[in-house]
Amino acid sequence: MEYSDLLNTLAQIALGTLGFTGVVVALKNNADDLDNHEKIRFQALVTTTLTALVGSLLPQVISIATEDTSQIWRLANLGVGLMHLANFGSIIYTAVKYKVKPETRGIKEILDTIIGPALILCHFIAALGYIPWLKLLLVIGILQQLYIGISNFLVFISWKKS
Repeated sequence: MEYSDLLNTLAQIALGTLGFTGVVVALKNNADDLDNHEKIRFQALVTTTLTALVGSLLPQVISIATEDTSQIWRLANLGVGLMHLANFGSIIYTAVKYKVKPETRGIKEILDTIIGPALILCHFIAALGYIPWLKLLLVIGILQQLYIGISNFLVFISWKKS
């Protein structure tokens, strides 16, 4: 399948990040010791990295059922869009549940807040066939999920127990 090497590499990066997260959690502290901000970051780390992992494998799995290249990439974009929407919704739900207000520290947080929903919308529009760059959009969506997961991983490993 076209681009399978790239997608497999992205899946390996996601799996490696999840594996190292497990090691850090095991060595660090109990999940009950996390404050509410840390719980949301940990949730974002795991869910986005899992989305990147599954999203990287989706085109190959879908290609088992159909040989229509356009349909493969449209369905993969739909899958990534749905997982991304579920992540976004679950993070908002968790923030509301724990009464955590968003911390806007700079341009990065503002851009992250705009890019996420925009990518979700683009994945759905691509799934409908209105965006021609199906492969590129899927890879950008997976990279964005990896970016969120890895950046939260880096914050997670730098937490110091007070």
